[in-house]
Amino acid sequence: MADIIDLKERQRPPENLITLHPLELRRGDWKLGAAMMVKRGESARYEMHRLEAFSRQGHAHVAQVPNHFAIEDGCHYTLMGLYRCRHDEALMRRVYRLAGWMECVTNAPSPILRTDLLRRFYKSILEEREALNVVWRGNVRYFLFPIHVEYYNPNLLAHRVSKTESLKELYAVIEEETDQQFDILTEHYVFYIPENLAS
Repeated sequence: MADIIDLKERQRPPENLITLHPLELRRGDWKLGAAMMVKRGESARYEMHRLEAFSRQGHAHVAQVPNHFAIEDGCHYTLMGLYRCRHDEALMRRVYRLAGWMECVTNAPSPILRTDLLRRFYKSILEEREALNVVWRGNVRYFLFPIHVEYYNPNLLAHRVSKTESLKELYAVIEEETDQQFDILTEHYVFYIPENLAS
């Protein structure tokens, strides 16, 4: 019987890797709920726990989740935009830059956007949303991911945006800061996406 059915195969956890680069994306072992943003060290510990849980005879229950930021309050739309573009880093950076534009309008206002230049900025947002097929709906509080303070100052983007003196400078600052954040995300974090969002 053992020659026909490989019993060891049942003891291996299901493969959860979606992509390694540019962002490491993995399927969560849960069907519903929020995606998680996890530091790499925490992710490695979780993957070991997961392996142990699935290798136990007759028991395949993952009893814990790693320390994490829950991706919700609007950031989940950003993650879904990144997920759809996961095989193209340039497109992913555009999605994250667009999230930076949205963040600027709602949470990091610029004096530039208190002028008639706001109309041109909104036009850029609408065009990019349509080109990338990314939409934020409902009660959205945040567009950019939370990043631990040891990697990035959470006030830096808003501070730099508030000092801009032209629309060109505003675009440049947002692109610089979102690129820097994206680099940090690729180096220090793993994203776990529940089954309902990763299908």
